[in-house]
Amino acid sequence: MEFDVKKIFFPSVGVNLVFNMNTDCPISTSSIIYDADFDKQTIIIAQPNLPIPPNTKFEQLHLTTLAHINQRRLRIGMYCRPIRVINNYAMTDGSPAKAIEIQYRLPAIETNIRSAFRLQMNTKYAVKAQIAYNGQKYRTPGDFKIKDISFSGLGLVILEKKGKRPSPLSDLKTGTKMIMGLALVDRDQPGAIGTFPVQIQVARINMNYSKTDTLIGLKIINIARENDEVLNQFIHTAQIEELKRISKQS
Repeated sequence: MEFDVKKIFFPSVGVNLVFNMNTDCPISTSSIIYDADFDKQTIIIAQPNLPIPPNTKFEQLHLTTLAHINQRRLRIGMYCRPIRVINNYAMTDGSPAKAIEIQYRLPAIETNIRSAFRLQMNTKYAVKAQIAYNGQKYRTPGDFKIKDISFSGLGLVILEKKGKRPSPLSDLKTGTKMIMGLALVDRDQPGAIGTFPVQIQVARINMNYSKTDTLIGLKIINIARENDEVLNQFIHTAQIEELKRISKQS
């Protein structure tokens, strides 16, 4: 299915640039569209936090964004490459900004970048969680902390010892499946943006994360579609706000 680029990638839309999307280790960085020339198939975006080398190939870079299509929220993407770096792009208020002009290649199609970006927890955005394991329930922040979250998983930090005893979660093994309840929090808003359960699986364990902590990589293996959309929007909004914050500091 092809999509109308003019109705999706227009000025002021938040986007993600994804490097090596079709590999096992994609990398995503957020940006905002400043301007677009659909006849020339070029788009000007804010220079992302992760700079784009001028020789980046079409196959290595995708421009993506979230869009409402037929009452569904989809991520739409297309191949692109940088063609010009603009150090003093004139914003509508006359202030200069760093930008980059990219050329895209049709068609625009539905894409999947679930593992490409991890949102680090900060003073504004946080995730509260509860895990059911071995007949017991464990909660943040007393039993573990959420380090980061992506469209496909979470980073979980646990203390190797709770008091003088090893943490009950320290014996988790790769492949273990559990149920986790999530609460997505924007501290500028009352309550939680969304609360829902997901099924998770331990994907990796780093016992050497620090002298006192273990880092557990969790993969989301089952999530309801409506909750997936809430999580997707939570991460996407946080990315765009972080970009705006950094832009104001530069």
